[in-house]
Amino acid sequence: MKKEIIKPTLVLLLVTLFSAAVIGVTHAVTLEPIQQQRANAEMAAITALFPHTYTTERHAIEEESSSLTGFALCFDRDNKIIGYVFSASPAGYSGRIHMMVALDYNAVVQGIRIINHTETPGLGSNITQGWFIGAFPGQSGMMNANDVPVVTGATVSVNAVLRGVNDAIAYMKGSNRL
Repeated sequence: MKKEIIKPTLVLLLVTLFSAAVIGVTHAVTLEPIQQQRANAEMAAITALFPHTYTTERHAIEEESSSLTGFALCFDRDNKIIGYVFSASPAGYSGRIHMMVALDYNAVVQGIRIINHTETPGLGSNITQGWFIGAFPGQSGMMNANDVPVVTGATVSVNAVLRGVNDAIAYMKGSNRL
């Protein structure tokens, strides 16, 4: 009986080791292209939010209580600051919502862009629609669900986007960090 167990166990072990090796190699090979693609998407979002951006200066944010991961100071050709673009990753319904929030010097929202999300198609995915995103420009104070269009069945997704925007506004209006 022991021989009957040993052979299938060894086969299962070898298959598992092979699978783990393939996954590890795939991760190593795809990591850099994925990071480059994310950086390109972020730069495209920055130039869409502030079209006159000539250069950026990136800064990391490491606050556990915030959804913010960093910000970019955006400069024009004359090297004058034209705004700030915050990267945020608030928790949505199905995972993190990677987004960018553009604020001017007075912490007025200039726009937002959803970079990546895994929200439910037809519900939470509506956070990428123009009618939803268009509600943010011009806002200068802390926002709540009454300040944006209703997205039926997507309360968690909407609250996540609001958290990202509110965290950026709070960071800007906080101590003289910028």
